[in-house]
Amino acid sequence: MRQISIDWFRLFRYSLLFIAFSLMVTILMLIYFSNSLEEAWQKGLMLTLKEVEITIELSLTLFIYISFPVLLFRFMYYFSKMLYRGRREGVAILTYKTLFNPLNFLLFPSLLNPNGLVYRRRCIMALLLMILIYLIILLIT
Repeated sequence: MRQISIDWFRLFRYSLLFIAFSLMVTILMLIYFSNSLEEAWQKGLMLTLKEVEITIELSLTLFIYISFPVLLFRFMYYFSKMLYRGRREGVAILTYKTLFNPLNFLLFPSLLNPNGLVYRRRCIMALLLMILIYLIILLIT
């Protein structure tokens, strides 16, 4: 776990990107539910705090439904690479060293070569982000 580092500046940029995404969703919703651009502009000037909150929740839900499958695919991709290219010489996939469970390669970095450690870090980051998404879903509901 010492090899995992968090780039706070990058996370800040992603949060700014999410704010821009929420703004775009708000604008598109206003245009979609209005008869003309002028009416959308007038509605945009009179948005209440509740409507902005609903828009942020909708854009967050859309973001979650897009990012969860991407993170799941990322985990499966790097986990398979870790199993087939990241194991040390002479370590089988199903062995007593991993207690006959391939997921234990994530827990025992001594069984991995340097490439496997990189794949392990990427798998753990994908898992942590999926857990964070689940927590956000629980907070929304």
